[in-house]
Amino acid sequence: MYIFVASINLILCASIFSQEEKKNTSFIEGEYMIGRVIPNYLSRFPNTHMQHGLALNLGSFKTDTNSSWAKYYNYPQTGVSLFYSNIGNNQIFGHEFSAMAFISYNIFNKIKKPYYLKIGIGAAYFTTHYDSITNPRNVDVGSSFSWSFQAGVYKTIVEKKGLNLKLGFVFSHASNGHTQLPNFGINSTLISLSAQFYDKNIKKYQLQKSKIKLEKPPKSYDIGISYGLGFHEYGDKDGPVGGPKKGVHSSSIFIGKTFNNHLRWGIGATYRYYAVYKHQIETNNLVEYQKSPNKSASNIVFFSNAELLMSHVSINIELGINVYKPFYKQYEKDFPASEKYNSYAKFKANFKRALSTRLGLNLYLFNTNKLPKHNFFIGPYIKANSGQADFSEISFGYQYRLN
Repeated sequence: MYIFVASINLILCASIFSQEEKKNTSFIEGEYMIGRVIPNYLSRFPNTHMQHGLALNLGSFKTDTNSSWAKYYNYPQTGVSLFYSNIGNNQIFGHEFSAMAFISYNIFNKIKKPYYLKIGIGAAYFTTHYDSITNPRNVDVGSSFSWSFQAGVYKTIVEKKGLNLKLGFVFSHASNGHTQLPNFGINSTLISLSAQFYDKNIKKYQLQKSKIKLEKPPKSYDIGISYGLGFHEYGDKDGPVGGPKKGVHSSSIFIGKTFNNHLRWGIGATYRYYAVYKHQIETNNLVEYQKSPNKSASNIVFFSNAELLMSHVSINIELGINVYKPFYKQYEKDFPASEKYNSYAKFKANFKRALSTRLGLNLYLFNTNKLPKHNFFIGPYIKANSGQADFSEISFGYQYRLN
């Protein structure tokens, strides 16, 4: 499963990297990062020294003025980031290798020495992870393969022909999406220094978003369906460890409106079935849920989503409310909130019970910016209860444009 998710992420990375390359300018960028791991629990967190990271970023400037999505997103930079990190404690945490698709936006629309917001998502491999005998203290990394996410703010400090030197502040996160426990996740804050090399003959390193009034595009509405296959291990982020992994099946229906052919906002509903919940009901003889185990293992979510459409690739962010999830009461009994931090823990538990979040990438068969009548997509996602990972999934879907 992890290899499959990693392969899908790499396919998406390659897709982002290759879009409209003929009229864009490629670059290669070396990046050095230094910082510290952020302790994500208050006691007995392993000692760590400074974290060091190296990245090789291969991408392109979206300088094609005929590209509607590049113009809409202010001529961003996209590509693939290959990242290595010595986390700061080789015996416990080991080393991280990751591959991420990234997009970098000019925040303030400046041409000279601009500021950038860079976001990357992909797959990571850790050389060391939790083991009950040989590495019991590594409750942060529960498996070799995981999701990888980075977000950073960068400022150009030196700009010459063919060279751009940037200073940045980066937040880095890795988690296996609750598919193998324990799963606290690794969080780091890093200072970055990067050198970007590109064609010296390029006339403008950074294009500026046009201020010319655009014609109001026609309204575009669509309806769609999707199916997601996820994997989940029952437990809290720190265990119990070694439980059965079961499938999570999700079916969704949604409607949406596309603004300016490049930003889609929608609403929808999802029915979700947790096989691991039914397994718990039957294995532990939970009388309260045995009358209707399938119903008790179900979940209904109403959600809203925002999707950034970039030709054949999109970034999709979903925020939902759990209107039906009966077995979560049993989950809270099995893994009660900490007594030591009672008031905060109760607030956090209520928030987790109500809020459903989902983040992922979609790879579309047809160019979304051309508003095709029919379209199909596939994409990797991570689903969370509030900010705590719930499961990882692969989603397949179909969209039909209504007008």
